[in-house]
Amino acid sequence: MSIEPRARVAPERVLPGPVPLAPETAAQQRVVQRICARVAPAGMDVGVDEVPPGGLQVWIDTPVPVAAQESWVLYHRMAREVALVGWHCEADTDRLLVLGWSAACLHNRVRLLQSGLRRLTDFESTAQRAIQLEGRRPDEPATEVVAAVNASIERRLRWPERLAELDGFERSSGLSHLQLLLAQVIGLEAKVSAACAEHLVMARVLARAVCEQYARHSDLSRAQRDVLAESRRWVHASSMIRGSAGARPSTGGTAGRPHMGLAERRIAASVINHGVPRATPAAVTPVVDHLDHREGAR
Repeated sequence: MSIEPRARVAPERVLPGPVPLAPETAAQQRVVQRICARVAPAGMDVGVDEVPPGGLQVWIDTPVPVAAQESWVLYHRMAREVALVGWHCEADTDRLLVLGWSAACLHNRVRLLQSGLRRLTDFESTAQRAIQLEGRRPDEPATEVVAAVNASIERRLRWPERLAELDGFERSSGLSHLQLLLAQVIGLEAKVSAACAEHLVMARVLARAVCEQYARHSDLSRAQRDVLAESRRWVHASSMIRGSAGARPSTGGTAGRPHMGLAERRIAASVINHGVPRATPAAVTPVVDHLDHREGAR
């Protein structure tokens, strides 16, 4: 009995698995996801995936298809917010494409950060809102009142939330001019973050101070007036000392005086208003003349 020999079977092909994302791409995905999720309406899922050879695509996932006009508006809102980070974006009715760094978008972010820094030098609106206690009663637990005021000021500033979306994302570029712009952006973001932190510290301190003043005499209007007047002295003292420190060059190889925090402001205000009086020019002039003659004699 003859048996036909079996044909040789080709070895089974193993299909390649999904290629893991590069760390920088995964970090970019998380940032884009956070930004688009903030823009999207509540309950709407946002998907983000890589697009070869580079870039990301964003789409919305809903049980019921969204009208073309509504999706177009939503994708363009997402594109505007993502472009504020510095990426070039292209939006359509069915998806959003996030491409590489854009010099124009990075320049725009620099301008926004610089404008934000200028506005953050004004503490008056933060102080006015803080003493209002966000509509809470001053006899409520101080911790709850302070937390409510802090959250309200943080929402009003807007920058803390937007900067938090970039946590864990190291930005870089192979092009030197883009790398310089990114370095400028990161430096300005650090300054904006520090300025926002000062506003939040002031808001918490003032809210707690209003509660403490109210506990003494049960007069909310009086407590708000007193605390607001005190806060203006802190800010005035800070601006005076920062101006003198900036005009005075550092000596002996040491760095210049750092930016004052709120605690230093309170101390400075106390020293300026209640410290020892400064010497009059008449008392100082003879000493200076005497020293000048001695130097000339040498």
